[in-house]
Amino acid sequence: MIHNIIFDYGGVIIDLDYNRTKMEFEKFGVKNFDEHFSQLRQTPLFDLLEKGKISEHDFRDEIRKQTGVPLTDEQIDSAWNSMLVGIREEKIHFLTHFFSDHKIYLLSNTNFIHLKAITKYLLRNHGRVNLDYLFDRVYYSCSMGMRKPEPETYRKVIEDNSLKPHETLYIDDSPQHIEGGRSVGLKVALYDPKDSLEEFVNKILQQEPNAV
Repeated sequence: MIHNIIFDYGGVIIDLDYNRTKMEFEKFGVKNFDEHFSQLRQTPLFDLLEKGKISEHDFRDEIRKQTGVPLTDEQIDSAWNSMLVGIREEKIHFLTHFFSDHKIYLLSNTNFIHLKAITKYLLRNHGRVNLDYLFDRVYYSCSMGMRKPEPETYRKVIEDNSLKPHETLYIDDSPQHIEGGRSVGLKVALYDPKDSLEEFVNKILQQEPNAV
């Protein structure tokens, strides 16, 4: 039986479009941005940002250095945040009303620049500062100092909450993060952002597979 569900944030709950960030940086004169960052890979600079190991100021300076383009702070933040499309109201409704019989957790590779943008978006569009209240506990990589797919990241959530991996489902839209969850014994499901999240979770809980 699955008693616990760990959700990824971006791509599962927040709709993302990585191409929008690529296009915005290219509009500002940065060529081949996807060589620095994409859904499947990223350079060490972005790892440091997601682990909270580099300040926002130093991150922006390093972007200017690595790209060779004299971008303003505002241009960098605007392009970087443009991948954040939004959160559909039906997902918030689903997370609010569905999980009376399950413990649910949020585990996200993210950074403080994105979190600030998400806060503004949620206040403007949903009247909320964040969605933390929907979960039994939330984990953001930039606060944890570790990120997926490093096994210790998943183990932190498991150990903090005394979870049994074989009773815990991990949902993510990135294959490499799914494999990280599988490596520590979690049941895993690769989510396609085009699907209804509610229908997807219902299907998994009905089948309760070891992997999808």
